[in-house]
Amino acid sequence: MRYCGISEDFHDASIAFIEEDGTVSFAAESERYSKIKNDPQLHKYLCDMIRKTDLVTFYEDTSVRLEHANKFSDVFNDNENRFDRSKSYRYTKKHLHHVSHAAAAFYTRPWISCDDTVLLTIDGYGEYQTATIMNSNFDLLYEDVYPNSIGVVYAIVTNLLGYKALEEEYIVMGMASFGEPTLLDTVRNAAEEYKTDRKALFNNLSDYALDEPENLAASVQAWAEEEILKLATKARKYGSKLCYSGGVAQNIMANSKIISSFDDMWIAANPTDGGSSIGAAARTWALETGNDRLNWKDNYLGFDAKNATSPKKVAKWIFDNKYCGVMNGPAEFGPRALGNRSLLANPIYDIKDTVNKIKRRQPFRPFAPAILEEFADEYFSGPMNEYMQYTAIAKHDYKSVTHVDGTARVQIVRKDSRSILRPILEEFYELTKVPMLLNTSLNVRGKPICNDKYDAKLFEVTNGTKVFGS
Repeated sequence: MRYCGISEDFHDASIAFIEEDGTVSFAAESERYSKIKNDPQLHKYLCDMIRKTDLVTFYEDTSVRLEHANKFSDVFNDNENRFDRSKSYRYTKKHLHHVSHAAAAFYTRPWISCDDTVLLTIDGYGEYQTATIMNSNFDLLYEDVYPNSIGVVYAIVTNLLGYKALEEEYIVMGMASFGEPTLLDTVRNAAEEYKTDRKALFNNLSDYALDEPENLAASVQAWAEEEILKLATKARKYGSKLCYSGGVAQNIMANSKIISSFDDMWIAANPTDGGSSIGAAARTWALETGNDRLNWKDNYLGFDAKNATSPKKVAKWIFDNKYCGVMNGPAEFGPRALGNRSLLANPIYDIKDTVNKIKRRQPFRPFAPAILEEFADEYFSGPMNEYMQYTAIAKHDYKSVTHVDGTARVQIVRKDSRSILRPILEEFYELTKVPMLLNTSLNVRGKPICNDKYDAKLFEVTNGTKVFGS
């Protein structure tokens, strides 16, 4: 039996396959194939991968969501017409939205025992839930329901600031470092009022979005951190090991503040709705087999370019020319480029503006450093992992990979990494004695990360940037 999970019809449609032994054999988001950012529909190429013998699970219960659809009609023009129920033939099982989120983290956790493990999910909303706390048996211990939602408030403020909700919240998070949370009380009050008045956020905050955008960004970020910490504190009562997922789990500044509350903390490598295809399949696999932990190694699960790029040539090119793209091996599953679909640059130079121009991004946007794991503590202090899910304090002077507040979203590259990034970093270190590179995704703003050689060649030609593997 092979287990298939599907996430579709809202945003970030994706598919995942889990073998009988718990191996995640493939996972990919539709946008990589359709070339439509956050594509809500599953691409035909991915649909055609489903076998008649697969046990297919949907990531949420559409019948429950439809029962509550009228409650959400004010949020992002959401309505029941977005569901094409004729597609229900594709799946035979379904789990609640937040169960799929929780499963994506729980079944990929790095520790073996389930003892003292608690599951936390936070997002905009699922069928009706906006946050849940569950134990390792998936028994519900606590829930928040719409309109009490951290994700929705943050998304609406993202809209007010002129960015795309459900897509560009990370821009607001980056902007927050340029302001001060002087409007924190105003945001607190507006968020509370929103529970009974859906126009409260617009009425109370729209003027600040025009007059004090950076302070509003800083204030909504501070508010979100407060609310997330409250939920983490509740979760800590039920366990010392946290498995965390949901769209809000991408808020790296908040992640860095709650990690100290737990003995162990694992965030789903792809905590978004897209990542819930793995969660949906994993939950069904666990119920069918009685197992509680996948044979999961990393997030290199997508389309395999099957090429053989030379790490030495890439490192030398970066040394001589400052930056280049890399498209090699299996694509990463999720919103982060981890080396196989990356734009890499030499951090020795003040290269940030150049790379932002290539990617057509706002000049204030920060970049992440990818560093050999054995040097991480020498260059940074604070929480770090291989999925760029925390912020650490820089202990160096390389401004290209350091945000305005002195922090960095560090990607540790481990010795056993399957990405080409590890040997590239090793070669670059031999040339420069600098063990890190600027790492950002191989795409331009508003477009999906490159998937195949055609995408890479188009990026190379369009942006005048050398891409190895194109």
